[in-house]
Amino acid sequence: MRIEGQFLFDAIPPQAAWNFLTGPDLIAQCLPGCEKLIKTGDDTYEMTLKIGVGAIRGTFTGSIRLHDLNPISGYRMSVTGSGAPGFVKGEGLIQLGPEAGSTQVTYSGDVSAGGPIASVGQRMISGAARMVIDQFFKCAAEKLAG
Repeated sequence: MRIEGQFLFDAIPPQAAWNFLTGPDLIAQCLPGCEKLIKTGDDTYEMTLKIGVGAIRGTFTGSIRLHDLNPISGYRMSVTGSGAPGFVKGEGLIQLGPEAGSTQVTYSGDVSAGGPIASVGQRMISGAARMVIDQFFKCAAEKLAG
């Protein structure tokens, strides 16, 4: 399943957006359902995320790895997680660019899911993912502005 979109951090310079988007403590504050995000090595993190899609709800544990970091302009991310609801695996690209005193973030990636969570269908998973991403970026924008 392909996920992609954009978000504008209004009046936020790229360096501030970069610091937020690569800071595990900051990410954990805004990622819906995040119970734990701990650095385990260079640009690798262990996570625990409680989430639900339709009637399928539960806790995922897994890892996030940031790679191909190009400070203030972008990075790649690999995510794996599993739990009672099934498993998810994804690869994504986050790109940041200046936009008239603000920062435009473009994200794209491919996610696969299996187990019970896959039974709710790709459309529902995609909708839930978009909702989580939107909530994350709105929270991040509020924290950066505040």
